[in-house]
Amino acid sequence: MPHTQYRLDIDGLRAVAVIAVLIHHLNPGLLPGGFVGVDIFFVISGFLITSQVFSEIRQNTFSLKRFYQRRINRIVPALATVSLASVIAGAFILSPADLTRLNVSALLSLLGVSNIYIWVKYGNYFAADASEAPLLHTWSLGIEEQFYVIWPLLILALYRLAPRYVLAVLGVGIVAAIGLSEYATNVFATASYYLLPTRFFELMLGGALGIYLYRPCSLGQRAAQGSALVGAGLIGFSLFALSPDAPFPGLNALMPCLGAALLILAGSGSVRSRLLTNRPMVFIGLISYSLYLWHWPLIAYLNYLGIAMTFTVGTALLVVSISLSWWSWRYVEIPFRRSGVQLPFSRVLTQRFMTPTLGLAVLAALSLQLNGFPQRFAPEVSTLEAMTLVEPNKLRSDCHMPNARYGSDPNPKCRLGARKEQLDGIMVGDSFANHFTGMVDILAAPDGIRLMDYTLDACPPIFGYTAEVSTAYGARCAGRNKRVFELINQHHYPYVVLAGAWPKDTAAGAIVEASIKAVADNTGQVIVILSNQNIDKAATCPVRRLMFGSDRPCSAPLDITAPYWEGIRARLTQVRFIDPNQVICPAGLCSPIIDGQLLYRDDAHLNDVGSRFIGRTLRDRGFSLLHDPAHPGPIATTR
Repeated sequence: MPHTQYRLDIDGLRAVAVIAVLIHHLNPGLLPGGFVGVDIFFVISGFLITSQVFSEIRQNTFSLKRFYQRRINRIVPALATVSLASVIAGAFILSPADLTRLNVSALLSLLGVSNIYIWVKYGNYFAADASEAPLLHTWSLGIEEQFYVIWPLLILALYRLAPRYVLAVLGVGIVAAIGLSEYATNVFATASYYLLPTRFFELMLGGALGIYLYRPCSLGQRAAQGSALVGAGLIGFSLFALSPDAPFPGLNALMPCLGAALLILAGSGSVRSRLLTNRPMVFIGLISYSLYLWHWPLIAYLNYLGIAMTFTVGTALLVVSISLSWWSWRYVEIPFRRSGVQLPFSRVLTQRFMTPTLGLAVLAALSLQLNGFPQRFAPEVSTLEAMTLVEPNKLRSDCHMPNARYGSDPNPKCRLGARKEQLDGIMVGDSFANHFTGMVDILAAPDGIRLMDYTLDACPPIFGYTAEVSTAYGARCAGRNKRVFELINQHHYPYVVLAGAWPKDTAAGAIVEASIKAVADNTGQVIVILSNQNIDKAATCPVRRLMFGSDRPCSAPLDITAPYWEGIRARLTQVRFIDPNQVICPAGLCSPIIDGQLLYRDDAHLNDVGSRFIGRTLRDRGFSLLHDPAHPGPIATTR
C-alpha cells in the first residue's frame, strides 16, 4: 500500500481512542482503562508520521524545516485556540494560584513541555486536584513533541549508517525501551506516567510498523482477520481490565499499543473492519484531535465549580464538546493546514508558533509577578490559598524522601523540637508523618526533646505490611523499615515517634500492634500519632466558598479511628498516643478551617500552617509530646 493512501480504518481507530478517553473522563466506572486511548493515539501518530518521514528519507527529499512546519500547522492552531479559550474562562473562574498554574501550563503546552510541569505541580494524573486542571491533558502533546525532536534524526541516522538493519535496530530498541518503562514504572511511578523515556516505546512501535509497511506486504485474509481479532481483544481487555490503580505504562501499556499496531497491520491489506470504517466513526476520527483538546477543559471547569457529572450534564457536555470540535476542525485545523503548506517556514514559525507563544509568555509572566490577579476576589481568598501552598514535603524535602530513595540515610540537618545539639530520638513514617512535623516540632519543645525526622513516601512504620501499595513500593518500604529498626536497635533512642496512614481494617490490628511493641521493646518512650480525618475538598472548599459566595458545608463526620486502637491502648499502656482530631474534630464534626486557619493541603494531608496550628492548640491545652492533661502522672517507659 502506498504510504500516502488515506485509510478510513485509521480514523476509525482514532475514534476508538478518543471515545475511550472521553468515556473514562466522564465516568471512570464505565470504562476503567479508558485512559489507554492516549496510548493508542501514540501508536497511530508514530505510524503515520514515521511512514511519511521514512518515505521522504528514502526518496532523499526529507527536510527538517518542512517536517517541523507540518508539526506546527498540525498541532499549534487548535491547541492555541483551546488554550486561549481556557485562559479566558479561567480569568473568571479560577483562584489566583490556579489561574497562575493554568497560564504557565498554557505557555508550556505550546513549548511542548507541559508534561514536565504537570508532573511537578500535580503529581498523580488521577489525583483529585489534577481533575480540576483545565490543560492537564496537554501532557500527551508534550510527549509527542519531545519524541519528534529526536525521532526523525534517529531514523535519518539509522538509514544512512545501516539501511538494511533499520528495523532490526528498532526492534532491539523497542525491547530495551519496554524494559526501561517497566522498571521505571515500578520505581518512579508518577514520573513514568508523564515523561518521554517511559513512553518512548509506544510511538516507536508505531514508527517501526510504518517502516515495515513502507514496502507493500501481502497479508492474507486469515492473517489479517486474526491480527484484527487479537488487536481488538488486547484493546478491549485493556479498556475494561486496567484501572488507574494499575502500574502504568510499562507492560500494561504494551497491551493496547500492540492491539493498535495489530489493527493497523490488519488494515494494511484488503480486510477493513466495518466498525472502524463506518461514517460516524470516521467523522469522530477526523475531529478526534480537536475533541481531545476541547472535552477536558469543559470537564475540569465543571469539576472546579462542583457541578456533578449527572446523565443530563454529561450528555450536554458531549454535545458541546462535539460541536466545538467540529467547529475547530472545520475552521481552524483544516484552513491552517492547507494555508500552511504554501507559506515559507519563517512565516509559519513566527506567526503561528512564536506569536501565540510570546502572548502566553507575557500572560504567564504577569500572572507570576502579580500573584494570579488576586483583586478579582476578596483578600481572604489569597490569604487562605497561601496556607495550602506551604507544604511540609517541600519545606523538608531533604528529610522526607520519595519512595525510590528508600536507602537514603538520615540527614543530620533534619531536626525537630528543642534547639540543642543533643539528639533525643527519631520520628519515622510516611508522608503523613512528614505532614505532622510542624505539630511535633511545637509539642517536643516544652519537654526539651530534640528529634530527627526520617520519613519516606508510602511507607507507614508497620513492619511487613504492604497491603495498600504496589509490590515494588512495598519492597522498598520494607527495606526502609528494616533500616529504621536497625537504627532503633543501635541507638536505643529515649524517644521514638511513629506516624503514618494507619490502616483502618480490623485485620491489620495485629501487625500494627506487633510493630509498635517491637519498637517499644527497644527504646525508651514510644509516641504514636493517630491519623487525621480525611475531608473531601478540604484544601479547596473553604477557598471556593469565599470565591463564589456559596454556603456549601466543608465539614465531615469523624470516622477515621480504626477499631483496633482501643485494644492496643489497653495492652500497650507504656505507649503515648496523640490524636490531632482533638483539634480538627470538635464534638465529632471535622472542619478543614478553624479560627481562620486552613489546615489541609489536599483531602488528607495537612499543610505546615495547619500542622503547627494543631500543635499550638494542643500545647495551649496542656499537651506536649509526653504529657496529656487527661492522664496526668509520670510517663512509663520500657528502658
